[in-house]
Amino acid sequence: MQHYFFDLHWDGEQVVDEDGVDHFDDGSAVYYGQRIADKIGRDADYRSLKVHVRAPDGCVLAIIAASAGRVCEQEALIGR
Repeated sequence: MQHYFFDLHWDGEQVVDEDGVDHFDDGSAVYYGQRIADKIGRDADYRSLKVHVRAPDGCVLAIIAASAGRVCEQEALIGR
């Protein structure tokens, strides 16, 4: 297991993950980052959200935005 960090960036703001989470590999950590982006990115105030996934050595592995499907889902709910 390796320890990964998930920093949140949106509209010029950022929250740095100082605790992190253990994952089996890079792919698992990136998948987890996508889940974070999709959950938080549903909120209209956080549509610009990007999740920066950092490896244990501090290198950024991925920068992830909310899935396009989540945006369409949210717009469909608003239209009801």
